[in-house]
Amino acid sequence: MPLEDKALTDLRRRIDEIDAQLHDLLMQRTEVVQSIGAAKGDVASHSRPGREAEVLRRLIARHRGPLPKALIVRIWREMFAALTALQGKLAVAVYAPEGTFGYRNLARDQYGWRTPITAYRSAAQVLEAVADGRATVGVLPIPRGDEANPWWRNLASTGDSVAKIVARLPFAAVAPPNTDNPEALVISLDGPEPTGGDCAFLLIETREVASRSHLRGLLAEASFEVLDIWVSQEDSGQYLHLIEVGGWVADDDARLESLAALGEGTISQVWSGGGYAVPLSIEVMTAP
Repeated sequence: MPLEDKALTDLRRRIDEIDAQLHDLLMQRTEVVQSIGAAKGDVASHSRPGREAEVLRRLIARHRGPLPKALIVRIWREMFAALTALQGKLAVAVYAPEGTFGYRNLARDQYGWRTPITAYRSAAQVLEAVADGRATVGVLPIPRGDEANPWWRNLASTGDSVAKIVARLPFAAVAPPNTDNPEALVISLDGPEPTGGDCAFLLIETREVASRSHLRGLLAEASFEVLDIWVSQEDSGQYLHLIEVGGWVADDDARLESLAALGEGTISQVWSGGGYAVPLSIEVMTAP
């Protein structure tokens, strides 16, 4: 055999050996995941977007070589979805107005090719599918400032059937958002979990119109870093505000009680609306 042919044969044999090692490790990972599922017992959902974010951050931080980072994310996202489904139900409801595909593509990228994904024409249908258990998670649009009846108003409540925001999509950005490549929020009956790099949402109900500057002042006094504010007038005449803040906010965060006290006379109620692990930026994903 010519030396060149022998060299190629040896390299291909090495690839076969590596493939076998990768396959062995994948089967081992599956066994460990199933053991975790057995330890958890009978729970409603095994989806862990916070934990998945931590894993991807760690992998991207240690990645070297010419293999695109986006491919690393794609491989692990498929693995996350498949192994989550082995532990229990995983089904997705996605907002998808007729003639649009952006949110469905986001959902498929996040939850893998085998996961059942059902498209709904309205946000209300997505919320209902999550609330009644037909869907484990729902994918909904990022809030806008010009919405007459925004879907996030449904987060201003408490109870086992009230969803919370648990993730932001895409988690690994490779291009700026646009109509065909939108951003979205994920809701679930299972609340979010802290990852060490998070943003959160608060819902504040006021008895009358409250300026953004006034709310920002109250929030800053309660030690919240305000990132954005959306407002919607309720049928009762009161106003509901969705506030995006930096950092993790638990349901029992003492700052929520402090905020309500500081806004006495203006604020009637405060809720925690969930949160998300801060996604990997375009700069991180495209850096050499």
